[in-house]
Amino acid sequence: MKDTIIIKGTGKMKKVIVTGANGFVGTELLRILSDRGIKVYAIIRDREENIEKIRKLPNISIVYCEMEHIEMLPEMIKDRDIDVCFHLAWAGSFGDSRADYLLQLRNIEYSMRMVEVMAQMRTKRFVGAGTLAEKDVLNYHPTDGAAPNVVSIYGTAKIATHFMTKAECTKLGVEHIWCYLSNTFGVGNTTNNFVNMAVRMMLEGKKAEFTPGEQIYDFMYITDTAKAIYAAAEKGNTNTAYYLGSGKQRKLKEYVRIIRDAVDPDIPLYFGAIPFRGITLSEESYDASKLMDDTGFCAEISFEDGITKTINWLKEEGIAQDATV
Repeated sequence: MKDTIIIKGTGKMKKVIVTGANGFVGTELLRILSDRGIKVYAIIRDREENIEKIRKLPNISIVYCEMEHIEMLPEMIKDRDIDVCFHLAWAGSFGDSRADYLLQLRNIEYSMRMVEVMAQMRTKRFVGAGTLAEKDVLNYHPTDGAAPNVVSIYGTAKIATHFMTKAECTKLGVEHIWCYLSNTFGVGNTTNNFVNMAVRMMLEGKKAEFTPGEQIYDFMYITDTAKAIYAAAEKGNTNTAYYLGSGKQRKLKEYVRIIRDAVDPDIPLYFGAIPFRGITLSEESYDASKLMDDTGFCAEISFEDGITKTINWLKEEGIAQDATV
């Protein structure tokens, strides 16, 4: 039985809630919402990352609240009839923490509790942040002797959150949209994601060793990712999952060559020096046409331009030299 797709949209957004508001994606989304004159309640944990950037933005109210205490939110925010909740908060998206099943189970619980709280606050639409790791899991076929990779627990937790929040939203009368975020990179990302890892390796003069690089990938610059989330929330169809991508996917080795050319065209690349043990997603997995058809969104910043911005920022911040690959 297929879900009923209701085309509503939010109309003009006036009031929104953003969890994980001081993260890499959240900070850029706040800037976009602020620029549009939207009142934003930025939910953050008690930490200072990106706080100064957020404080400088108009229309932003910072609310300190740990996800484990999210039931307190209706007391902390007296406003009601919220247009959209952008639920970006998620602990353990990188590194070994992705395999911490207790942590990932808590993420599921907190997301479900967030839906309940949003229903109490008469929120119209819930927008959840998914990941390509979900598609990794869905493409994994367990056979004797096969072992899932480290992101499987993280990806499985995201899948569970997707469908469980969708069911809870339906029960409570909240519209639901799910966004599969592409491989997002750019200025402000201090994690050791693939782009940062490759740039640092080359800037530090280390041997540029990679897998064969034949797998299809898609990367999107942070500004476009935030705009895509906003477009999905504003114009997307409820009960719909959107892949937020550039629409210009290509082999990973092609992206590596672009990074190399931006750093130093003379750097030799060693494809195949590292064995590939991951899962190859099909080109269809990166199909962003549904988002474009429903919202009109189109990525504006090319990978080449985004890489130039990222390299310059890493050099200025000294991150490229100080980070551990």
